[in-house]
Amino acid sequence: MDDFGKVVEINLSDEEIETSLPDVQVVKDFLGGRGFNAHYLLRHLSEGTDPLGPGNLIVFSPGLLTGSDVYSSSRLHVGSLSPLTGFIGSSNVGGYLGVHLKQNGIFSLILRGKADKPVYIWIDQGEVELRDARDIWGSETDEARKAIRGNTEEEVSVGAIGPGGENLASMACIMFDDGHAAGRTGMGAVMGSKRIKAIGATPGDSRIGKEIQGDDTLRKYLNEIQSHPDYEEWAQYDNSTSVKWVDELGASSVRNYRKVQSEEVEDADGRSFKDLPRTPSSCFRCPVHCKAQLELTRGPNEGEEVERPCFEPLVALGPKCGNSDSLESIRLHNKCNDLGLDSVEVGSLIAFAMDLYDREIISEEEAGGLNLDWGNAKAMNDLIANIANRDGWLGKTLSKGLKVAAEEIGRGAEEWTYHVKGLAMTAMDPRGFKGTALGYAIGNRGSDFTSIYARPEYSFPPELAEELFETEKAADRLAEEGKPKLVKRAAIVSAITDSLGICKVPMLSLVEDYDLSVTAELASRVLGEEIRPENLLAIGERIVTGERLFNVRMGLTRRDDELPKKFTSEPIEEGPVEGAVVDLKSMLVEFYSRMGWDSEGIPEEKKLKDLGLPELI
Repeated sequence: MDDFGKVVEINLSDEEIETSLPDVQVVKDFLGGRGFNAHYLLRHLSEGTDPLGPGNLIVFSPGLLTGSDVYSSSRLHVGSLSPLTGFIGSSNVGGYLGVHLKQNGIFSLILRGKADKPVYIWIDQGEVELRDARDIWGSETDEARKAIRGNTEEEVSVGAIGPGGENLASMACIMFDDGHAAGRTGMGAVMGSKRIKAIGATPGDSRIGKEIQGDDTLRKYLNEIQSHPDYEEWAQYDNSTSVKWVDELGASSVRNYRKVQSEEVEDADGRSFKDLPRTPSSCFRCPVHCKAQLELTRGPNEGEEVERPCFEPLVALGPKCGNSDSLESIRLHNKCNDLGLDSVEVGSLIAFAMDLYDREIISEEEAGGLNLDWGNAKAMNDLIANIANRDGWLGKTLSKGLKVAAEEIGRGAEEWTYHVKGLAMTAMDPRGFKGTALGYAIGNRGSDFTSIYARPEYSFPPELAEELFETEKAADRLAEEGKPKLVKRAAIVSAITDSLGICKVPMLSLVEDYDLSVTAELASRVLGEEIRPENLLAIGERIVTGERLFNVRMGLTRRDDELPKKFTSEPIEEGPVEGAVVDLKSMLVEFYSRMGWDSEGIPEEKKLKDLGLPELI
């Protein structure tokens, strides 16, 4: 395959649109999606760039296989300098916009500068134009998407920001189609800073790669997905039932990590709303259909149709905030989506605020009259709006993210702030998952699970762990042994999956292709040339290292690879893993060594030469 499409660069400041062809060698070295974004940002952004200034870039790149015949090849990667962390901003999203970009012959869409008025980007039959968005500036995300789609009979895919992005809340996301969020690192705020309300694209006619429908490799891949023991649960519930799973393992994040289990977890878990009428939805060519719309047939919002949250938002807006009512968690998640805020980050911010309120570090007056008692869903709802609109002292303070908010509040608030690199920790207490703990610490975008995807630590049998990671202990979630090699492999595999544009649910949660044998065979069929797993592993390591170099340029040091001290010094006090604590130092030293990074976490000259990056020494 040598027709990758075109790179479209828009300078919003002067409304110039330029097109070029991607460098073939760059595509071979970094693929598309996340890999291309990492390379482009590393080449074009310098130290001292203001994340919310016109000098920042935001890059939308479909994966190399996005839109191909491969099942679930739907993914689009968004990259920039993050206003939340100050390091690489990176978000992977499904839906259809990535597919439509590729079908319109677009390999990557790059936005720079700042428009002098609100605009949106319209793409149709390969043509790209800027359109006036003043009439929809200020609207919620769903309203904006509907306005841009208009009355067209075509299936237009739209990614839009809401008030959160327009008001530059640092955790603002971009909402695509119905319920797909490019979240976590503030990409919506970068869009807002450039006065871009949305991107809309019609389907196109370009074919991506060789046709492989009916191919034995593709049939085998589908069979592996559908024959997995967890397939039916993913198809029916997504991973919403993992709320109870992580609680039963004694490693949840109840009340801002004060506890690891909740007495009311049954009411917070995805099974608690299995009676609600469900309409499944799907990304491009997905056999799992893990997305769904729910009809609320009970509760205060009876009659509404809402998007079903997955595991992370249900925990963040549920047990993490002391809320055990799953219907309230659903409502709050959808409010975040409407306002264009990352619901995981917002749930963590509210849990932090409730923790401070309970400790009498902040008062009800400072909270703008909100009673922030644990689980108060009415106050949570109001605080979400305050964050999106930067309204009141607390709303404005929290809109800057956990790290900055704690620094501004002071009074010891930083002790109760659980983040790495400014990104909130997700649902799993790292003391109960040592691979996840290391992944939180070294993640290039911060303390996040999906960009590392260290799933093998609790899903692999011991013999497979021994084969891939040299010790069966790698499959023991409470052991540090084997985790550096596991996390290195997981980070590399995650980067490859994001760069090819394949969803991790079927590929990594169900097929569990951590040796990349299935991925390599599918890529070979689509691209028409042999690609071996070891080739992909080398590319993935190059991508992860490139992101690391970007972060080093932006000021990253080893101190940014630390977990909050609670998890390295305070053993869990109750439950199935009582006494567990993280020995991060030993894992970090070995991980750096395996990555070819020095003792400060900076890639060494030899490693850069080995990866074909000598010019970055």
